[in-house]
Amino acid sequence: MDYNIYLLSIQDKIKQEDSLNLKLKFEQLQNKEEVVSNLALIQLQNTATPIIASIISACLGLGFLALDRFMIKDYALGLLRLVLSLFPCILFLILGANYEKENADLSEIFFAFFAIFLICGIIWWGVYLFLVYKKIKKENYNKIIDYILKYQKI
Repeated sequence: MDYNIYLLSIQDKIKQEDSLNLKLKFEQLQNKEEVVSNLALIQLQNTATPIIASIISACLGLGFLALDRFMIKDYALGLLRLVLSLFPCILFLILGANYEKENADLSEIFFAFFAIFLICGIIWWGVYLFLVYKKIKKENYNKIIDYILKYQKI
């Protein structure tokens, strides 16, 4: 398989400038055909799958679950997003509902905090859609580069 055909087949899974860097790397290799045929066996992540899952979960009101981060195995940021967007919303919603009959002013403050954290969570979700897309492309590129570097050492 020609490396140009391989680059065309993965153009949606890596950035365009990374594609140019890979082309330069391939041109420097001695056994291009062998490397490219083995590269075809590397499993690259699809950029659309986590984004679609995240959008579907957001439409169901579950965008705070950070499915996109868990799908790309970024567990630390997924848990952080889950804790920082879900926990305050539930806490302030419960506190607002508990103080509704006793102290209306305090209840309104808690509901305002609930709304603020909910809006921040929605904004965070929207920003992460773009960041997850870029991170997947970067990880795919790094997988290819790692393989090429290991091949050159052999």
